[in-house]
Amino acid sequence: MARELKFELAQEQSQVLRDLPLLPTLQVQPPREEALRSDYFDTPDLLLWRQAASLRVRQAAGHYVQTLKSAGARRAGLFEREEYETPVAGNAPDIAALLAIVPETSTLSPVLKTHQLQEQLAPAFCTDVCRTVWLLGLPEGDEVELAIDTCTVVAGESSQSFSELELELKRGKADHLYALALNLADTVPVRLSLASKGDRGYGLLVCEMPKALRATPLVLERQGSVGDAFREIARNCLAQVHANEAVVASARSPEGVHQMRVGLRRFRSALDMFCGVVTLPAGLQDEIKWIAGELGKSRDWEVLAHSTLPQVSAGEDDLPGLRRVSEAAAEIASARRHDAAEAVRSARYARLVLALGHWMAVASWQGDAEPSKQMLLAMPASELARDVLRARHRKLVRRGRGLHKLDAPRRHRARIAAKKLRYAAEFFASLFQRKSLDNYRGVLARLQDDLGWGNDMAVAGHLLACLQQADESVSGGAIYARGFLSARLVADRENQRRLWKRFRRTERP
Repeated sequence: MARELKFELAQEQSQVLRDLPLLPTLQVQPPREEALRSDYFDTPDLLLWRQAASLRVRQAAGHYVQTLKSAGARRAGLFEREEYETPVAGNAPDIAALLAIVPETSTLSPVLKTHQLQEQLAPAFCTDVCRTVWLLGLPEGDEVELAIDTCTVVAGESSQSFSELELELKRGKADHLYALALNLADTVPVRLSLASKGDRGYGLLVCEMPKALRATPLVLERQGSVGDAFREIARNCLAQVHANEAVVASARSPEGVHQMRVGLRRFRSALDMFCGVVTLPAGLQDEIKWIAGELGKSRDWEVLAHSTLPQVSAGEDDLPGLRRVSEAAAEIASARRHDAAEAVRSARYARLVLALGHWMAVASWQGDAEPSKQMLLAMPASELARDVLRARHRKLVRRGRGLHKLDAPRRHRARIAAKKLRYAAEFFASLFQRKSLDNYRGVLARLQDDLGWGNDMAVAGHLLACLQQADESVSGGAIYARGFLSARLVADRENQRRLWKRFRRTERP
């Protein structure tokens, strides 16, 4: 299993890194220079790419080595994936040699057994890399390979050049790798590299828009402890965040912004659930609030431009004004989406990801916890699940009493309570009886969705007021849209009353 951190480098940063006094103090041997030529192979219909795999043959110093990799996952900047290498006689893959070393249990095994795969493979794209490599020995005994690459990827008529820093953990613990990366980032404010060289090559070849990803299903061990549950929940939340970073950075996907923001909200909700035993450092809380805010500004304008305003009906007299409002909102939404992309590509965000990764890897909430917290961390997660669900259910009942009569601020508080209850039910779903939980979650989801829709209407009113003040030419259309949306909110009150009544009748699991 390969474990690597990757960063994009500006041209001047590459030289600054090479001159760092830290490297000679840690190096096990003098740095070496390498010229690496790699050809990536695939079938005409890109079978390997569609199966989230890559296969390259690399030439270096007169030798050829083939490497098969899975797409794996990025966790807190760390690429973790399966990787298998064998020598080959020339610049062509040898599937039989890979079959001999890839375990049957590997996700890559079925791909290698594809009928006539060897005969179908052909060069898809290539990379040329000038690499400087340091083998570093950390004080704790870990070994890390630090590489500075100047790369060119060529796919058909398209090409891309870039510089990259790679830190690969050869032996040791992930928290020590993160600590080294944070040390380097204090001197050289690097950005995360959100794509491997293979990803870049396929990106040139396919030119496909990146896809936003939802959270993967979460299953907790019924006999697991509170500490185990937090680790799995936090990893699941952050995996959703990291899976959408490259999508957000492309500045082309409103849904990517939404899914990354949801991942952060789920993570913050999880921290709130475990607040008695787990505390995120204040500095990290502030930075998460910052990136969540950047994504939130983008999401609010996207919803207004592409979801809320299309719900507004207008007659012929009001249609031109409404059209001007829609165009202005779409323009701002695009600008905010690019702001979010720049935030995710920033050195500030890279440092946040590294600090979060270090915090998770150290698991300080367990090792350094005081005795009372240690007892709570060791208790069965099922006990905490019951307590959390009960407490959050009661909070929603208090805040939502007379829901359809509440003013906007109190309805907003009820919405937050419903959202946190829904997250808790999702996090702990595998610990409850499915039949009783599914009905509860379904009723709760419909209530929260309606409250969310109402919040979108309220946010739209605020954003439209901002448009009115900023641009007189859209004032008439904005006033019309605000009135229309206010009427929709009033009309939904009876529906809210029915949803609330059904929720109160539903038995809590």
